[in-house]
Amino acid sequence: MKRLAVALAAGAAVSTLAYASASVLSVDGGTIQAGGSGVSCDTDGVKANWGLETDDNTVRSVRIDGIDAKCAGADMFVAVNGTRVGKATIGGTSVSLPLATPFPSPESIQNVKVWIEG
Repeated sequence: MKRLAVALAAGAAVSTLAYASASVLSVDGGTIQAGGSGVSCDTDGVKANWGLETDDNTVRSVRIDGIDAKCAGADMFVAVNGTRVGKATIGGTSVSLPLATPFPSPESIQNVKVWIEG
């Protein structure tokens, strides 16, 4: 019985450490580069940063950073996994958009697309 209690305690400690380490991971989309000639205000690409909720391991928002100041006033459209997240008018060097429920898990995010028009 004592062996079983020690084994259960060790297992609980390992799973707690695994969960704790997962909660501090940052999810980063890296640099996204526009492929067409339609985006003339930002030629070096933008970066997607994800709003991870560690309580339930879901992604609640996406923040697009590194937007060139010349894009101010243009419309930005964002799609995650092929579904349009939303539209925002660029007012600075970053734009945040909430994701719709059900919120995706970080593992389920396969791609993000960003369009800037205007």
